[in-house]
Amino acid sequence: MSPSPTADDAALGQDRAHTARVHNYLLGGMDHYLVDRAAGEAVRAAFPSIALTTLAGQTYAHRVTRHLIQKGVRQFIEAGVGLPVKPFLHETAQTAAPGTRVLYIDTDWLSLAYADISLTGDDGGFSDCLEADVSDPESLLATVKQHGGIDLGRPVALFLHAVLDLIPDEQDPHELVERLLDGLAPGSYLSLTHSAADLAPDAWDAAADAYQQHGIRIHPRPREQVVRFFDGLELLHPQLTTAHRWRPGTDRPAGPVTDQQVPLYAGVGRRP
Repeated sequence: MSPSPTADDAALGQDRAHTARVHNYLLGGMDHYLVDRAAGEAVRAAFPSIALTTLAGQTYAHRVTRHLIQKGVRQFIEAGVGLPVKPFLHETAQTAAPGTRVLYIDTDWLSLAYADISLTGDDGGFSDCLEADVSDPESLLATVKQHGGIDLGRPVALFLHAVLDLIPDEQDPHELVERLLDGLAPGSYLSLTHSAADLAPDAWDAAADAYQQHGIRIHPRPREQVVRFFDGLELLHPQLTTAHRWRPGTDRPAGPVTDQQVPLYAGVGRRP
């Protein structure tokens, strides 16, 4: 039987699971607590291919980074950085194009502390972390502008990977994305991943229930709701698809994988 949470546990965030740490656990990382492992195992029991789905999102992030580098993008903002595992986004970007600038954003203090230690530096480019909230777009954009590491007057790639699933309908996530994009220069890109409710409804319902039992709310959405995030943008080929099917290369999963095993939408749009 696990000991009851203490005040010290609460101060360190060890009294409850957190999506960033559960995500890290499912990716095979080391930055998680007992409560996060318990949540991860509960979700895995409900949705057996959840780790494969999480990995598909991770590999997509690096694949799209390399693709956008080829298109000339040299500035990236990753919102909801969480607790990633190696290789980190800025390492992929700066290996492809030294001098690329990467800004990580989150609201969770533990994720920011991790980012400050692990994700910052100037080896081959710029990377830094910043506290800001996607649910307050104007404040986020103002904070980025004040920071000065990213020039919002030039094109930037905004990554919202496994972020919009955490925003309930009552907060109008589509409007939040629209307001974020309004603050970006023409020629900027939006990349997102989002749980695909219509590809594996039973699995996502079970996963959502398991997450909720551990204090985490997720909001899987069907294709017609996810594609709306790209309203007004030019969707890049192959448009909105599953993460493992978006321009797969040498990082494709070993063996055949179905969309029902990896029900995670992914896509990239360009602001005209």
